[in-house]
Amino acid sequence: MRPITRPTTLAALSLAAVLTLSACSGGDDESTTPSFSAADATTDGGEATTEDEATEDVVEEEPTEDPTPTELAVDYDVAAVDFGAPGAVTGPGTPLTKGQPAWLNQTATYGEQELTGPTAVSVLDVRALEASIFDQYSNAEDFAGYTPYAITFQQQWFYDVPAEYDPTTLDLFPIKEDGSDAEYLTGQFGFGAATNSCGLQLPEYDEETKTLVSCIIGLSKDLPVTTAKYNGETYTSIIASADNAYFNQPLSWG
Repeated sequence: MRPITRPTTLAALSLAAVLTLSACSGGDDESTTPSFSAADATTDGGEATTEDEATEDVVEEEPTEDPTPTELAVDYDVAAVDFGAPGAVTGPGTPLTKGQPAWLNQTATYGEQELTGPTAVSVLDVRALEASIFDQYSNAEDFAGYTPYAITFQQQWFYDVPAEYDPTTLDLFPIKEDGSDAEYLTGQFGFGAATNSCGLQLPEYDEETKTLVSCIIGLSKDLPVTTAKYNGETYTSIIASADNAYFNQPLSWG
């Protein structure tokens, strides 16, 4: 068994608010123009009019329907890409470019059921954020001197996830431009809970294609964070699995 070594993770004491954007469309509203007819003219005695008096024809209009509202396209900060059909498993150490999927066999536990199936993952974008993003945390002073970097990545599942469960996501770790490990922002309790929206507009989870675009925040005081790696472990791992070939030969996206 090999111990996992990584920089100390800074834990924020309060979770960031997650921004989500839903594209909503209203249903068709049917409006019917009421029929109008002229009331029959009557004499002073309330009797029916004579045939000499003109009577207006009843005018009826066909019901009209309002046009279907137009659903506006969302200008996402980072949009999902098409991974295509599953390919062969991507071997450890394979060089990849941003947007290029790594194909993996994922084993995940859903309740009492363990499933193994193909999944794809790729880093899509890395960008520096304003340091003001730390202001939302109660321990903002702990991040003095750090530059935050939004690392947006996409995962897609190509196996049937039980309907009552969310798909199990893979964990990626930020890397600086010299290939060294960077620190990353977590939630309230140390390791884990690293995934959030990074304050960006990202697509919601697509249930039809089982595609998720999400983000982690890498931290650096010196060299910029340029990408992330997949090493087959999770944020909560303490000991690397003996049969995990990706730990010493991780996948990263240049």
